[in-house]
Amino acid sequence: MMRERERERERERERVALKYQAILKKLAAERQNKGINQFSMARSLGLTESGYFKVEKGKTKLDVERLLHMLKTLDIPLKDFFKDME
Repeated sequence: MMRERERERERERERVALKYQAILKKLAAERQNKGINQFSMARSLGLTESGYFKVEKGKTKLDVERLLHMLKTLDIPLKDFFKDME
């Protein structure tokens, strides 16, 4: 019984990690589609280019405040960004 709960928690962590990676990939793709380079996005967030690269690659966690700022920079409403995601 306990092991089954642990397995289910691990599966849920994996599902969340996959969704998180999908969000990061979509942000990078949207940035590229808008013709915004990493340096410009970094400056709009008050980060170094290296710092932004780490966020986009998942090495530094993306917080909600940064996500909202990125979407504003990309001119994408929050609901539109997530509408095609499960």
